[in-house]
Amino acid sequence: MRFAAPIKFFQACCITAAIVFGMMRAEAQTNVFAFPAIGITQKVTDYGVKNVNIAYIFAWVYGTNGTLYPYGSTVWYASNTNPLLNKIQLDSVFTRGLSNEVLYSVCTNKNPLYDKSKGVVVYVSADIGAGGQESQDVFYNYSTIQLIHNPDNSYSVPDLSSFSTVLNDFIPFYVPNLQWARVEIGNKGDSSVFEVDDVLYDPQSNLVGSDGFLYLSTDYITDSSSTNGDFWMKISTFDSKVFQICNGDGNAISETPMVLAMNQNGTNATVTVNGGDSGWGFVLQSSADLKAWTNCSPVTFISPTNDLPNAVPSQFIYPSTNRSLFFRTATTNLPPT
Repeated sequence: MRFAAPIKFFQACCITAAIVFGMMRAEAQTNVFAFPAIGITQKVTDYGVKNVNIAYIFAWVYGTNGTLYPYGSTVWYASNTNPLLNKIQLDSVFTRGLSNEVLYSVCTNKNPLYDKSKGVVVYVSADIGAGGQESQDVFYNYSTIQLIHNPDNSYSVPDLSSFSTVLNDFIPFYVPNLQWARVEIGNKGDSSVFEVDDVLYDPQSNLVGSDGFLYLSTDYITDSSSTNGDFWMKISTFDSKVFQICNGDGNAISETPMVLAMNQNGTNATVTVNGGDSGWGFVLQSSADLKAWTNCSPVTFISPTNDLPNAVPSQFIYPSTNRSLFFRTATTNLPPT
């Protein structure tokens, strides 16, 4: 997003000559993580199914006193030789597990304290595991399954062909070495932002939020599709010295240029920076010959920012030869703090 006001942070002490300035990047970045094709519901579903590698089934039964008791759980692991190819296969994992390992067991259980007439409460979830961590549920179903009550007072497993999981409200994307992420959402056709989610991943203070998963709203993704969406999304991530920006379709977005300007007042001048993207760290550099560049200050600025509290203006001395200075912003490999 472009900043509403300039970023003012350096004053230069002038003598007689004017300051010549420009903008250039100090270094290029190469993306090491690419978002998969997302956007419409089908693409998000395909992404989720392809990456799910663990599934859980939890079951509860009612007692004759009306209390709901945990009955048991089971887990399924995907493998390279048995990958999930579509949502039908994913749901079949749960129907087989429910039928063979949970419901049949309840039907044949002789415990007189179980009230089978109230059915079996089940919660199933499909997660993504990566980097030694597991995401929140990608697909889930929480429901009560009614058993078939036979004339001989026994119970049997019902038809589960209609059993299906649904997408979670938030979809996880594993970004190796993720240190910072920012998600901005606005209405399509309007550049203003109505929601911003900004997360600093710090393993020392926030273990849960530092598992390397970036969680994005399913509704915002599917309703920001370039074909039929009402919203736009800007997803910024910083992972292992790489800063990148994507939209709700998973496509890379070009960075917003930083533009330098100068305002002169008597013998002083203020160098300002406009534009840039939220979260990108940078320093202001100066040079007398466009070859040797020096940081104007040890302070690293994280955009967007304004005048720093108690900041002392940096003073520049003009070279004695051409009496001109050039300025540029140089990006840094530091996450926002």
